[in-house]
Amino acid sequence: MKAGERTYGRGEVIYRQGDPSDAVYVVVSGRVELFREDPDGAVVIGRVGPIEMFGETDILSDGPREAGARALQKTLIKRVPREEFMVWVQNEPNAGLRVMGLLVERLRAADAIISRSRDGRDVFGPAVGGLGMGFFEAVKTLIRRYGGRRPTRGGPANGDGSKPFRIGVAAVNNDIEGAWTRALAGLLEERSGIVAHDLPVSVQLDAGSDQAQVVAATLKARQVLGREDGLDLLIWGDVHADGYTLWFTPAGPADDERPGSFGPYLLLELPGDQEPPAGDLFYLAALAAIEPTTEAQRGLQHQLLIAAYQALPAMPDGLPVAWNMEQQRTALACYGHALATIAAQEADAVWYDLAGEAYNAAVNRLPRGDHGIEEAQLRKHWGGVLQAAGDRRQDVALLERAVEEYRIAVECLVKVSYPLEWGGAQNRLGQALYRVDLLTGQPALLKEAMAAFQLALQVFTRTDQPVRWADVMNNLAQVLQVYGDQVKSPEVLERAVDACRAALEFRVRERTPLGWASCQNTLGTALFLLDKHRQSTEHLDEAGAAYTGALEVYRQMGASRQAAIAEKNLAHVQRLNKIRVERRIALPDWGDNG
Repeated sequence: MKAGERTYGRGEVIYRQGDPSDAVYVVVSGRVELFREDPDGAVVIGRVGPIEMFGETDILSDGPREAGARALQKTLIKRVPREEFMVWVQNEPNAGLRVMGLLVERLRAADAIISRSRDGRDVFGPAVGGLGMGFFEAVKTLIRRYGGRRPTRGGPANGDGSKPFRIGVAAVNNDIEGAWTRALAGLLEERSGIVAHDLPVSVQLDAGSDQAQVVAATLKARQVLGREDGLDLLIWGDVHADGYTLWFTPAGPADDERPGSFGPYLLLELPGDQEPPAGDLFYLAALAAIEPTTEAQRGLQHQLLIAAYQALPAMPDGLPVAWNMEQQRTALACYGHALATIAAQEADAVWYDLAGEAYNAAVNRLPRGDHGIEEAQLRKHWGGVLQAAGDRRQDVALLERAVEEYRIAVECLVKVSYPLEWGGAQNRLGQALYRVDLLTGQPALLKEAMAAFQLALQVFTRTDQPVRWADVMNNLAQVLQVYGDQVKSPEVLERAVDACRAALEFRVRERTPLGWASCQNTLGTALFLLDKHRQSTEHLDEAGAAYTGALEVYRQMGASRQAAIAEKNLAHVQRLNKIRVERRIALPDWGDNG
């Protein structure tokens, strides 16, 4: 135990009304009840939880204790001597702001408690008595000094001068006094690279809600982000008997195709006692949930994620045995998301392997029976890291395992209840099947991939989901061009060309340059192969223009691997055009370019 810390048993008094005000206290873990004694007995005036300060009112009003404090359960308390506390408040403006905010919130909570008591609704058990004058004098003193500015929590500036991420912590539902919200925000306090803000708003969503409810809650969260200027992430949720249920909504555009992206169904169940490693896991999850919008942000996120990962014990062995299965499972899912995010930024596929181990451990903690959306999400992300690792290593076995995970994800979903997730899983299944075929040359896999994309298009329609529709159409075009080449069918290749052109109506170069370039590269290949199987040169110029546009974007965006492919494809077209001109004939020797 650290110096200045002491554990109190349930019901044990920490100090009594009238005692000298010689220290301020902070709850490290557990809960404390504040009470006043009057002729009718002790009356409760408040309760404080983890990371919450108490006893500061008497210090600021320079009088004896106006209330007593006792532990509600086994509680670890940190004692800060009066002299140290006063130096901190007087010399650190942010410290004074935080104490002022705490006192104002406590005043509001006390007023609400008294109102409920008058209405006959007993909140804490005994009737609630009034607060002493010292409390109000302390509030007025701090308001005069700090001008009513709103307190914020946050770590120091980054060493490289980059702007820290700003994270909003919405008021958690069922938190009458606000102590649990402050404790949650306190877990992010002084963390490197972020500034946390308490927000006087809340967002409501029950675990297991259907897609319509999830969409509505996510929309409200995004509205909060829109009103709070400059936030990079909103954290919101509930507090209950077992702790917190938390969701993460990033301000930046989420990439659903990226393994480890935080979607609306990803939640974190955090224990209420906040014992280690809860704080470090929460910090890691918050960092991973951010969707960077600039290269500087991507670099900062990567740096912070690596440091946060290294601060944690190895998972799943490092999870406390006292955590229930739901807490362990969601923690492992968030841990896997963080590793998958690191993997997308690193050249080493081992990070994907580690993420896969985390998802596997999370799946093993699912209860028996129908797992629905939760298992579907875990399987989808597990398949995503297997596919990414298989692509990097050109490993058929990993890609085949990804296919199996996607198939299970589809089976876990009911289309009518979760249409977007069902369509997304079908799209991912089609992509994985296509990747396996590229390495093995099995036309049957391409047929299954085409069927999966067609099913996805039942959900992602041109009218309702134009961007996702264009993504699936581009994926379908890739499969059609490979299948058309394998079966030597110009008709199938024409369908590939049509699918590319349709996708390009929504994949605009200015808005999604890499998506536009990918579609142009697919279009160029489909046109090239169409001419090959028709023994013509009708589309060579258009194919060359498509490859040229794709190459320009890939070079501008620093996508060296994709640029090399586009450059090779363009060289083929240019060589055939040169042969056509030199021989002055309509047909080049396609046999040399099969």
